[in-house]
Amino acid sequence: MIGIAFAVKHEAKEFLAALQGKRWEKEGSTPLCLGQVGDRRVAVAIIGMGRERAARGAELLLRRCSVRLLILAGYAGALRPEIKRGQIAVASNYLDAGSALWFSGGEVPELRIATADVVVGDPESRKKLAEETGADLVDMETDAVAGVARSRGISFVSLRVVTDDFEDRLPVDAIAAAWESEGGTVRPLPLTLYLATHPGAIVPLIRFARFLPEARHRLTRRVLELVYSLGGSGGANAI
Repeated sequence: MIGIAFAVKHEAKEFLAALQGKRWEKEGSTPLCLGQVGDRRVAVAIIGMGRERAARGAELLLRRCSVRLLILAGYAGALRPEIKRGQIAVASNYLDAGSALWFSGGEVPELRIATADVVVGDPESRKKLAEETGADLVDMETDAVAGVARSRGISFVSLRVVTDDFEDRLPVDAIAAAWESEGGTVRPLPLTLYLATHPGAIVPLIRFARFLPEARHRLTRRVLELVYSLGGSGGANAI
């Protein structure tokens, strides 16, 4: 079985719509959906944003399902000007010997990723993080989820789509007001109250949010391609 983890429901929505024979389970705050992609059984979990929540969610997924490969799929920010919104990449610094073979053809670029404890929302912070870590992308979950997979001897892949460019200035507080970090549910009332007192955040938030459906579509397509490829005669035998 392949495990697929998304931090928030928004990231998972299109993939879940493509899943066949869906059956939902829930333990605590981590929703789990069992189903199939072609002939491959998959378990999809919404694990929450940030290191601690994501690690707990990944632990639950791996405890409840016999997973041989864990794919973490979601959004990331660019730490370098040449990396553009919409680009798909796999986190090269978290590939093990087995999972690296699936990306050796070069169809999906391999980029280094850094995991941050807060949203990195401006060029100055991105530049500083890139200099400190040598990374190309930033997210808030990969390091923690990779650690959980590694502790159990499970192959791990972090597949990311870029949602914000290096030069973007994200309305970080508005995003925090909009999203419930445990499962990524949009919270209209807190967001409305925040924007009422911070109208300058409205345009940057709209710009950021407007691209998310396209980013999700590109991510979903790549995740499905990966799962289908593992269902063939080559990769399937190792899963």
